[in-house]
Amino acid sequence: MEDQSSERSIKSKISTYFKAFDEENLPLPSNPFTGLTYAKSIAEIVRRYGDREALVFRDHRYTFRDLQNEADLMSARFAALGLKRGDHVSILLPNRPEFLWCWLGAAQMGLVVVMINTRLKGEEIAYQLDQSDSCAVIVPGQGAFRDFISEIGELAPAVRTGKAGELGSGRLPKLRWIIALDHPGDNYSGVTDWSLAAEPGLDLPDMVDDVNCAGIIGYSSGTTALPKGAVLSHQVWRKAWDIGTPVDFTENDCLYMAIPLFGSMATMNGAMTLWVRGGKVVLGEQFDAGACLRAIEHERVTVMHLLPPIVRQLLDHPDFQERDRSSLRIGYVLSIDPDVLDAVSDRLGIPGMMTGYGLTETSTVLTRNRWDDPREVRHTTQGRPLPDIEVSIRTPENGEPVGAGETGEIWARGYCNMLEYYKKPEETAKTLTPEGWLRTGDLGFFREDGRLVFVGRHGEGYKSRGFNVAPSEIEHAINTRTEVEASAVVGIPWPGENDIGIAYVKLRPGHELSEDKLLSDLRSRLASYKLPRHVYFIDEFPLTSGTGKIQKYKLRVDAAERLGVTLEPTPARNPQGSLQPAN
Repeated sequence: MEDQSSERSIKSKISTYFKAFDEENLPLPSNPFTGLTYAKSIAEIVRRYGDREALVFRDHRYTFRDLQNEADLMSARFAALGLKRGDHVSILLPNRPEFLWCWLGAAQMGLVVVMINTRLKGEEIAYQLDQSDSCAVIVPGQGAFRDFISEIGELAPAVRTGKAGELGSGRLPKLRWIIALDHPGDNYSGVTDWSLAAEPGLDLPDMVDDVNCAGIIGYSSGTTALPKGAVLSHQVWRKAWDIGTPVDFTENDCLYMAIPLFGSMATMNGAMTLWVRGGKVVLGEQFDAGACLRAIEHERVTVMHLLPPIVRQLLDHPDFQERDRSSLRIGYVLSIDPDVLDAVSDRLGIPGMMTGYGLTETSTVLTRNRWDDPREVRHTTQGRPLPDIEVSIRTPENGEPVGAGETGEIWARGYCNMLEYYKKPEETAKTLTPEGWLRTGDLGFFREDGRLVFVGRHGEGYKSRGFNVAPSEIEHAINTRTEVEASAVVGIPWPGENDIGIAYVKLRPGHELSEDKLLSDLRSRLASYKLPRHVYFIDEFPLTSGTGKIQKYKLRVDAAERLGVTLEPTPARNPQGSLQPAN
């Protein structure tokens, strides 16, 4: 939808912003998105790259001007429902362009977008809809991989028989609107059908002009407890530019992205980082190695997110050797396993194998190496802090700074930190200090050259026979066996001792390995106090959706139940993704 007057208004605000720097004889910021909101950022991108391709999905291609028009249309439709600045709107969609249009259109007018994991179970969805105070939720309609409308209808009966805009009932008293992007079917009088064309002549609402106001609520991955909603401001566009600097992104770069859009990695550390530079995003509905290899060849993909399962599927695909992968330049790897990093560099042949360090609460990446740094640096460190971000290593006990080479808790301070955990003041106070530092709960250290090395999650380590044990060391030893696909080690308290280690192991298809054989091998490679007391073979790990992180708190609960041990305090247990014992 075109609205020239609104476009002129936004461009006028952009000019005024830059003019203010000139009048005060100040240099323009090196990051052109400093101080820009969603609306201003989108307008600036269109000014720079308007007719270049921004998005490819299936057979559809969208320019940056198309992106702005689609976002504006969504803004107008939200406003027509009576939604206004500060209202919370949840997106519960699989990967499709409308996810992006809804997100951008809502955020630019001052709505707060809640991105909900499509793999959650009904009760978990209900928790996030209710806890986030969402008054509207956007879902797919008929033909989707899952009937979200029916599931929400079980929680809010007014969806079936009520009136749109007045749905609050059952478990979801604050929910007023369910918006279906496809035809919802004939049994839901309370659903708003946006598969139909928008009414002509809708007015474009005013765009929010405060870069520090809330734009997103991103729920944490939940590796240690139930998710918390991190509230992030419009400063994410500034961050997107800085993320792209160490990798020299230009308008000629192309990102293949089939990780879920509901995760911060896909949006803030994905699409946005390409768009601010004029680059293109090729969006996949879900990861398929064959489709990915075809896209790399045909679209000349230069950058990808790489989780260990993605690396393995690409290498094992029969077309891997036949497809032209020479365009690949950057691989963002979500692992610190040396074997995975080596495979990306040596077998996938990506020269810019990168890791980094960050979390949802910091608008993703805090540190990163340059893509052309020496291999040893990129394979063993997570890089230096991005511009205008402070990272400090502190003692977990009292928050005192430590020197280079000393491991402690990673703290971060800067414009990119979350505003709060939504409606969780105690958790917010534990995480954000009065001085503006965010305590990450992760362990790491700085090398003498100022590069961060991530060690692990604070609390994942445990004491065995009085010695500190790092699970990552044991996991690496287990993962070197050819039979093993993945492993995770946790510690649980044991009567008369500190803790004992429990190893969970997933085997590669067609391979066998016994507990005795694995422990016998580990005895020859690890100190005795590091040996796991038990090994449990399972078919699938409980994973966070999107990032694929192993939820170790679930493993601890499972181990305690198997062994009849009480955990104090008992971690909150998320019912999603229960363990599946190996057959």
